[in-house]
Amino acid sequence: MTERPSLFREEAIEFHVRPPQPGGIPRIDPPWTRWLYWIVLALVVAGAAVAATVRTSETTSGPALISVPERTFVVLVPDAAARDLHGGQLVRLQVDGPAGRPLAGRVRSAEVADQTAVREAGFAESSQPAVLVTGVLEPYADVTSLPSSPRPEARAVVVLRSRRILDLFLGQLGGGGDS
Repeated sequence: MTERPSLFREEAIEFHVRPPQPGGIPRIDPPWTRWLYWIVLALVVAGAAVAATVRTSETTSGPALISVPERTFVVLVPDAAARDLHGGQLVRLQVDGPAGRPLAGRVRSAEVADQTAVREAGFAESSQPAVLVTGVLEPYADVTSLPSSPRPEARAVVVLRSRRILDLFLGQLGGGGDS
């Protein structure tokens, strides 16, 4: 049986076996490279953990009017959000002025509105296509600090979807785009 040839040349093996000689190839191994490796590795692991656990939200916003006695609200949002709006979505309402904490509510319904419907809801005419979102305040929403006007004005933020950063990143890598 014939012996297989070595993967490495004999000269290369001899070079690695013998001790370093003056005038040879310099070996650079400063002490900081060892701990820098572990710092970089720890940062990569921490970044992966953050990407796998932290969520980001896609939102839309617009002016809102709140009916305090009925504990309901109506919001005017851009038409572009119409396909992403559905019942049960979370809404944060920030009342104009120093009224305190935002109020929480849930979307009851959303419908594309013409200028007549926008005016009937109590808003000024919209210069762009819009959606009227109606909803109900959460039972724990404290309305006692609201202004005494019949329909206090607020700024509403509707959470359309929430995704992990990792899912968002992987979707972009896979060409998913806005999925």
